[in-house]
Amino acid sequence: MGSLYELTGEFLQFSDVALQSELTEEQQTMLAEALENLKEDIEYKLEGYCKVIKNFESDIAGLKAEEDRLAAKRKTLENRVKTMKEAMKQAILLVKPDDPKFKTPLFTCAVQNNAPSVVIDEPYIENIPTEYLKFAEPEINKKKLGEDLKAGVDLDGIAHLEISSSLRIR
Repeated sequence: MGSLYELTGEFLQFSDVALQSELTEEQQTMLAEALENLKEDIEYKLEGYCKVIKNFESDIAGLKAEEDRLAAKRKTLENRVKTMKEAMKQAILLVKPDDPKFKTPLFTCAVQNNAPSVVIDEPYIENIPTEYLKFAEPEINKKKLGEDLKAGVDLDGIAHLEISSSLRIR
């Protein structure tokens, strides 16, 4: 038995022969048996594919859960580091306000100023001159387009509805 691709190719070839040729009754019987055998082989392959897909989907769900667990653990550790660094900074500033540096044989810790950052004083964007604004690409409201197209609005050359299909395994 070949791959699903090979089996469907053979099925199509035999189907074409059945439609295009003048066949004897014996040839028609043999061709019908061959098509039936190919159909059974394809069904067997499809069942195997379903099993593999279900296995993969189970693995995917497990991996996503593990990713979420690891992301939560990473976030917890990042927050601990942030809290510890803030506590160290406060301790160094308390103990050595004039020279906020701490040295050990392994580490040197120092409190130093960061580069200046811009803080917007006015919370209303309309007060900021346009030269300081960034304009993002416009976002298309596909939901509204879909509703209008379904309602019969003529949007020829702008948008259209397409129906796709997908495989569902139950």
